[in-house]
This record gives sequence, C-alpha cells and structure tokens, in this order.
Amino acid sequence: MFQQTCAIVSLFTNSLLAFLILKNSPPQLGTYKWLMFYTCLFELVYTSLNIFVEPTIGTFQSVCYLFQDLRKSIFGHDITLIFILGYSSCFGFSLSIFASHFIYRYGVVNSEFKQKYLAGMKHSLLYIVPVCCGVVWGLMCRINLNESPSKSAFLRIHFQEAFDLKIEECVYVASYFWPVDNHGVSYPDTISFVGVGIMSLILSSSFLNVIYFGIKCYNYISQQLGELSTQSQAIKSLQAQLFYSLIFQSAIPCLLMYLPAGTIFMITMFDLGFDMEFPLLSFTVAIYPAIDPLPTIFIIKSYRRGLIGMLTCRKKNQITTTS
Repeated sequence: MFQQTCAIVSLFTNSLLAFLILKNSPPQLGTYKWLMFYTCLFELVYTSLNIFVEPTIGTFQSVCYLFQDLRKSIFGHDITLIFILGYSSCFGFSLSIFASHFIYRYGVVNSEFKQKYLAGMKHSLLYIVPVCCGVVWGLMCRINLNESPSKSAFLRIHFQEAFDLKIEECVYVASYFWPVDNHGVSYPDTISFVGVGIMSLILSSSFLNVIYFGIKCYNYISQQLGELSTQSQAIKSLQAQLFYSLIFQSAIPCLLMYLPAGTIFMITMFDLGFDMEFPLLSFTVAIYPAIDPLPTIFIIKSYRRGLIGMLTCRKKNQITTTS
C-alpha cells in the first residue's frame, strides 16, 4: 500500500514538472530542458511499474533478493518476472541519469568542455548511456541472479518465517554469494559476484561522476561566473538556481538510492551476517521518484512562478464561478 501511495504521488509530481518544463522553461535553459523532460518521462514509466509490481528487497546471510508475492499480483509467474526485470532495469537507469545531469551542467558553465565532449552527436550519449546501463542491469538480473534450485532451497525457510510465503508463491531474483557445498563448506559463487560486480561498477561510476562533476561545477561557478561580464544577470541567476536544484537532487538519490543499494551489496557480498527483513530499499526506491521533482519545481523561479500562477488562476476561477 505504501509503494502504491508513493506511485500515485510520483505520477502527480512528475506530470506537474513535465507540464512546467514544456510550458514555463526560460529560453536560457536551452536544450537542458529536454534532458529534464526525458528524466520526467522515465520516472513516470518507473512509477507506473510500481503500480503493477510491489517488490520486496531484503537480505538473508549472503543472499540479496528482490521478490514479488504472486498472491498480490494479477499476473502469472512469467509476466511478473518481466515486470521485475523492467523494474530492475529502471533502477539501473535511474542511477546513471544523475551523472548525465551533472555532466551537462558542467558543460553549460565550461564551454571548452562542452565543445570537446558534448558537441554534436556526442550530446546524445547523455540520453543513450543511461538506457544502456539500465539494459545491462536488467540482463544481469536475468542471467546472473535468476531463480535456481539451490537459491530456492536456501530461501524457502526464510521466506516462510519472515513473510509467511512459500517459495513457489513468489517470483524472485537473487544473488547467492557464498553457497554451501555437500560438505558444509562455503565457496564463492562466481556468477553472483560477476553480476553484482557489474552492477556495483554502474553504481560507483555514476556516484563518482556526480561527485566529480558536482565539485567541478561548483568550483567553476564560484570562481568564474561572477567575473564573466558577458553573461547576463538572468543567465547567472538561472545557472545558480539549476545548480542548487541539482545539489538537492543529488542528496535525494545519495540517501535513497546509492547508500541503501551499496549497503545491501556490501552486507551480502562479505556475508556480514546482518539480515535485513525490513524492506528498507523497497521503501526508499518508492519514495525517490515521488520527491525527486520537488527541488526543481520549487527552486527554479520560472517553474515556481508557473505553479503559483496555476494555483492562483484556479482560485480566481473558483471565486468567479461562486459569484
């Protein structure tokens, strides 16, 4: 119920931001508005999947799992698996799109960087790379983390005790880092390590890009923007608004996406013995698309004014109708 509530809120906030981007974007925003609109469309797709899929993410010893209770699904096993893989792909996409925003923002303030790395068709990589990362993430879930007899046997009792759920009543993907052989000796599962290793590479590279280009953007704006007399005050103001918006938008995924996902990978990969039955990541991932548009709506002046204008216009219409 919580995830579906967040999905409904997310549909509203992202639809509102998409409308404001198309209706109230200042000319100085340039092509960046299309990257913002692209992100909104993605989050609407991500949110729609949350309506059909209520995934639970947790850990048990050296296993990290994501499952959907088939008793709560109107679809069968195979269709539900497709939704889970789509949901997982969206998670990988969302981790990568943050980096695209920061790279673009740095290109806006540093024309030399933009000309060298973002000019022409190179600009399209900001849109294509997140999709590729999402596809790779989904493929890793399908190929490396798919259901298996050994995983089902290991998770059977845990699912029964923790969720009152038979293993046959759910669809899951899971990494099982340290399975036990017939002699009771743990051994590393190469397939799980490779799959989660590639996922961790996507996560860490996106996070490092956000930090790297965020710092460079901040330093460049602090040192150069105030000295550039050729820049109009409107452009300077918009640059600052966009950057502060990105600061808030980077804090949101760090707290709700990077940190929880990284923690779950580390706990299970090193078999730290901490079982996370409370679906923390399930909740944080559901909250993220609902609140992610808010910094952009309230910090960027043209969008804030557009929202106020919509509310005041509606209020005037109500007063006129009542009269």
